[in-house]
Amino acid sequence: MPLYRYKAVDKNGREVAEIREVPSPTALRRMLKERGLVLYHIEEVSPAEKGKGFSLKGFSFGRKISDEELSLLLYEIGLLLGRGVHITKIFEILSKQTENKIIQDSLMAVKIALQEGKSVADALATAGIFPDFLVEMARAGEEAGALDRIFLSASEYLEKQSQFKSKLFNSLIYPTIVIVVGFVAMVVIINFVVPTITRIYSQLGKELPLSTKMVIYFSKVSSTFFKILPFVAVAGFVFRKKLLPKERLDGLRLKIPFFSRVHLYSQYANWSNTLSLLLSGGLTLDKALEIANKTITNSLLKKRFDMLIDRVKEGKPLSEELKRLNLLPENAVQLISIGEETGQLDEMLGLVAEIYRKQTERLISLFLSYIEPLTLIILSVLIGFFVFATLLPIFNLNVR
Repeated sequence: MPLYRYKAVDKNGREVAEIREVPSPTALRRMLKERGLVLYHIEEVSPAEKGKGFSLKGFSFGRKISDEELSLLLYEIGLLLGRGVHITKIFEILSKQTENKIIQDSLMAVKIALQEGKSVADALATAGIFPDFLVEMARAGEEAGALDRIFLSASEYLEKQSQFKSKLFNSLIYPTIVIVVGFVAMVVIINFVVPTITRIYSQLGKELPLSTKMVIYFSKVSSTFFKILPFVAVAGFVFRKKLLPKERLDGLRLKIPFFSRVHLYSQYANWSNTLSLLLSGGLTLDKALEIANKTITNSLLKKRFDMLIDRVKEGKPLSEELKRLNLLPENAVQLISIGEETGQLDEMLGLVAEIYRKQTERLISLFLSYIEPLTLIILSVLIGFFVFATLLPIFNLNVR
C-alpha cells in the first residue's frame, strides 16, 4: 500500500503534516474528512524513502503492533459483531477510541475499504497490521457467517502466544542480569584495576607470582581485543550473511544439544496452534497448511513442512505424511491421526500445540535451574581469582 505525505489544517487553523499509508488519495481525503481536517497538499512518498521507514509526528518506523494490542482489538471487534453492530461502524468506533496512531489509521483504512465495497478479508489486508492467518480466516468466516467467532478465536490465539512469549522473557531476566553484571565486573577488573596495579609492581622490580603473570597477560589480551572489537563488530554485521547465512544458522539451531529441542518444540507449538486455529475457522487443510507453514522460522524445517502441501492436495492423510517425512514425534502424529479419524483434527492439533508449549516451558525452566547457580559459581570463582592474583604480590611484600 502506498505512503502519502500530506499537509492539512484542522478546525482551529492548526497545520498537520504527516505521512499515512492508505490505498489511494481518495481514501486519504475521506479519512481526513472523518477527522475534521482540510487537505491542501499531498504527494506520494518515493519507494526509496518508504524503504527507510521514515516517520513524522510519532508515526512509527514499522507497521507492527504488539500481540496484546492486537488481541484486545480483535476481541472488541468480535464482541461488537456478536452484539449486531454493523462492521463498518465497528471500525469507526474503535478508531476513535484508540490513541495509537498506527491502529487508528489502520482501522480507518479498513472502514474506507469496506465503504468502497471490498470484502472484510480484503479490507483487513489493506490495513497492514493484521496477520495473514486472520485475513484468510475472515475470508472463510464471511462465507460461513461466523465472523464474530473468527475474531474471538484469533484474539484468544494471540493472547496465548503473548502469554507464552511473556513467560519466556520473564524467566530470562534474572540470569541475563547476573551474567551482564558479572561480565561488566570482570571487564572493569581486567581492563582498569589490573593495569593500574601492574604499573605499581613494575616500579618495585620484584618477581611476580605465576598467577599474577597470568592475570596480567590476560589483561593485555583483553585490552587488545576490546580495541579491535568495534571493527570486528562492524565487519561481522556487514558480512554476516556471507559468513553465517540463514540456512547454516538454522542448521546449527537443529544440531546444538538441548537447545535444538527447545527450538524444535517451539516451532511445533506455533505450527500446530496456527493450523488448529485456521481449521476451526473453516479453511481447507491445504490452504491452512500454506499459512501455518509461514510461522516456521527455521528455513530448513520449513522446506520439509512445505512438502506436505502437495501431498495433502493429492488426498494423502496428514498424519501419514508427517510420519513418512519424520516431521513430528510419534506421539504427536498419533494424536493427529486420531483427530483425522474422529473428525476433530483442529482440537487434536490444539492439544499437540499445548503439549509442546508446556514442553518448551519445562525445558527452559530446567535449563535456568542449572544455569543460574552455575553462572554465579563461575563468575564468583573467576572474579575471586583475578582479585586474589592481582593483590597477591602486595601480601607477599607485607610478609617480607
